[in-house]
Amino acid sequence: MDLTVFCLYNCIYMTKRKTRKLTCIVTGRQLIATREYYDRKVKKTGGEEKLHRTYICREAKRLIRSGSSIDKIREVLNVDSTSLSDVPQDIINDILSTGTKINSRRINNITSISNVVNSKTDDDVKQYINSLVK
Repeated sequence: MDLTVFCLYNCIYMTKRKTRKLTCIVTGRQLIATREYYDRKVKKTGGEEKLHRTYICREAKRLIRSGSSIDKIREVLNVDSTSLSDVPQDIINDILSTGTKINSRRINNITSISNVVNSKTDDDVKQYINSLVK
């Protein structure tokens, strides 16, 4: 099929559909996106071709930001990478520069446990507890 005929068919076919498929370049998983979401992503990336060439799913992006390599991500997510191509370093750098990198887990700091637990109890409660213990 001639390339122009294919592009014309693709444009007509894609405008009639309510959903579009995006394939992650890291995992190969497909996302069925609504027309609105797809249009926002196209606008953000600058074109349909670039979107399809650079789309990475949320789960893979999160792992990239946490410092995992592409091979490690594919291994962790149990992805058959034989049909997937290498991800260009400029795309990875773009993800790392636009997102926040997750270096450590959040730690809840509690200054004192006495703020959370009241050490004094009612006398009736104390008697009840003592009766249960005996």
